[in-house]
Amino acid sequence: MPTLFYTFIGLQLSGAIGMSFIFLTVVFSPLVKRCSTWYTFCVSWILSCFSYSLLFFVGGSDLSHVPNRNLCITQAALIYSVPTLTALTTLSLLVHSWYNVHFGISRPPLEANYKTVITLLVAPYIIWFFMFLGFLLFGLAHSSLVNRLSKSSYCIITSAIPAKMSSLFVVIVTSSMLPVQASLGLSLCRNLYHNDSTSTISMPTLQVVIRVMVFSFLTLVAFAEGVIYIFDLSPEPFVDIIMAWLPVFGVLIFGMQKDIFRTWILWTTRLVKSPRMPYRKDSTPSLTPDNSVRSD
Repeated sequence: MPTLFYTFIGLQLSGAIGMSFIFLTVVFSPLVKRCSTWYTFCVSWILSCFSYSLLFFVGGSDLSHVPNRNLCITQAALIYSVPTLTALTTLSLLVHSWYNVHFGISRPPLEANYKTVITLLVAPYIIWFFMFLGFLLFGLAHSSLVNRLSKSSYCIITSAIPAKMSSLFVVIVTSSMLPVQASLGLSLCRNLYHNDSTSTISMPTLQVVIRVMVFSFLTLVAFAEGVIYIFDLSPEPFVDIIMAWLPVFGVLIFGMQKDIFRTWILWTTRLVKSPRMPYRKDSTPSLTPDNSVRSD
């Protein structure tokens, strides 16, 4: 079995499990607070990881497994549409973070603008859905072009059109992050060098925003991959491995935070110290072999 296959699937599953664990921790813990776009960001990366691992759940590690035609078409549609989704949700989170840092307490929080928040939350998934539907219909109409190549962990459409379209969308979205990143970087520097009395946002918020900033720079890897596919260069397998590291980095960046660790410690402590029902002996009298009553 090729090492690259194991590495790719291992990274995708690690990203899916880790991001799911962090997401559920934030959802169920009253101690951890995140902005609304953070949740859609996590869901998009979980969906991405499972999309690339879909055939693994069906055929396991058997590369000779021939997947169901409709399943293969569905995965191919996901593969070409989900990079745009993750890029858009990352952009939404970046814009939300930029607003929090740039305006701080000088303006009402972004959540006060209901229409803007709904747009940041819903628009990425609406765009993704129509892209997924378009690639799905293309795959159904040209089913002979949908295949799982030898030693590949997922199905693709051998036509160059879907790959170029998907890559173009990703390049457009990731390149639009650059001015937001530049403005956010300047705002971060302004807040980091101010003392607590003049800083417009709290230190915990700054720490989260810095992590968003770091991860958004890592997504420029997707920009590079998009350029590769647009110019029809033949990417080596290591390109997929590099992309598979992104959700893992997301887990490390957003999971290694004090409030999340405190929540895990608190839950573990409660689980260990949870009261157990004391053992109670049955006080009902029992009979001895000679039918006399014996009290336990």
